[in-house]
Amino acid sequence: MIGKVEVWFMTEEERQAYIKKHPIRPKKNVKKSDTTLANLGTDYKWRGKKGAESRYGK
Repeated sequence: MIGKVEVWFMTEEERQAYIKKHPIRPKKNVKKSDTTLANLGTDYKWRGKKGAESRYGK
């Protein structure tokens, strides 16, 4: 075994104090490429059409 896992619990007051001391803040500069990972398969479909148009015309 690598190490022992220690489990501890917070009371509701301790949890509220932790949240107040360490609030979750949204990032200021989020890259748009981070949000387009779902469209990864459709990003390059235009290349074949554009290449065919330049080679054979519209």
